[in-house]
Amino acid sequence: MSQDRIGDELPLTHDFLALMLGVRRPSVTDALHKLEGDLAIKVERSMIRVTDRLKLETIAGQAYGIAEMEYVRHLGTDWRRD
Repeated sequence: MSQDRIGDELPLTHDFLALMLGVRRPSVTDALHKLEGDLAIKVERSMIRVTDRLKLETIAGQAYGIAEMEYVRHLGTDWRRD
């Protein structure tokens, strides 16, 4: 969802993601390592780069799209810039 709004480079730290998700920081690190191992993202210091969006959408399954539909429903606009 962040990529939809700001592009392929996401300036997010593990600490910030943990805070926003309400999980422990090591859990975020584990998840990011898994996604990086799947070659869906590349993680650098304070930066997450999306390398394979289709793979990320596949991993997310039906979870991707729900928040986006609510965004459109409430704001009456599409978030994508296709």
